[in-house]
Amino acid sequence: MRETVLYVEDHPVNVLLMQTVFELRPELELVVAVDGESAMTATKHLKPALLLLDLRLPDCHGTELLAKMRQVPGWEDIPAIAVTAEPEFMPAGTTFCDVWHKPLRVPTLLARLDRVLAPPSALRRDGSPGTAARAVASFPRTSYAA
Repeated sequence: MRETVLYVEDHPVNVLLMQTVFELRPELELVVAVDGESAMTATKHLKPALLLLDLRLPDCHGTELLAKMRQVPGWEDIPAIAVTAEPEFMPAGTTFCDVWHKPLRVPTLLARLDRVLAPPSALRRDGSPGTAARAVASFPRTSYAA
């Protein structure tokens, strides 16, 4: 069973980039929501391993969306990462565990994704990812939250 990552992003080029990155991680399923409303709808039927949230969404700010998501039972502790072009944004005072600033670089994005989703057994004593390689295989089907 593949782990799900919910990516909330309204810009089609950014979605395309993330889909391309997830081609290299066939064990992950990328689900895309294009606004806060569709992301909240997704909370009713998804339990992702990771949330990637753009901050400037058409109907809300990503910090507001994350606060609403945290009120959904079972969503309190899902790791959430802000994916933003806001150069000054830092996660202090929010429940984001990290910030990935745009423009995203694919090698860096892959390494960060692996680090966040690495099973505890794949970590070395120093906390860095182990040598277990993730296979490059066919493109995972990306679904869109309704």
